[in-house]
Formats: sequence, structure tokens, C-alpha cells
Amino acid sequence: MQELIPITFFLCIAYAIHQEQRHAVPDVNEALQRRLQVETRDSGVLYVVVQALLFGALLAAASWYFWH
Repeated sequence: MQELIPITFFLCIAYAIHQEQRHAVPDVNEALQRRLQVETRDSGVLYVVVQALLFGALLAAASWYFWH
């Protein structure tokens, strides 16, 4: 019976530590979703800008080629 008391005590302490750690960890799911949306939107805008610049450069090169 004396051996059972330290094991029970240890289990209670471990459970209390586990509960405290579980409550201490913030839920980052929402923050990660917001950051992903912002980065996706930013990369989409950057993609469109790059494509527009490349198309403009193509038109400029074609114009220069045909008029010279």
C-alpha cells in the first residue's frame, strides 16, 4: 500500500502539469488562417503585377522590333 501512494501522487502531479500546459498553449489556428489569407492575397497581387510587367515588356519589344 505504501508503494501505491507515491505512484498515485506522481500521477496526480503529472495530470495537473498536463492540464496547466494544455491551458497555457494558445490556439493559433485562427491567427495562422489570417496570415495564410494575407500571404496568399499578397502573392496573388504580386503575380498579377509581374505578369502585367512582362506583358508590357513583350509589347514594347514587339513595337520596337516592328518600327526599327
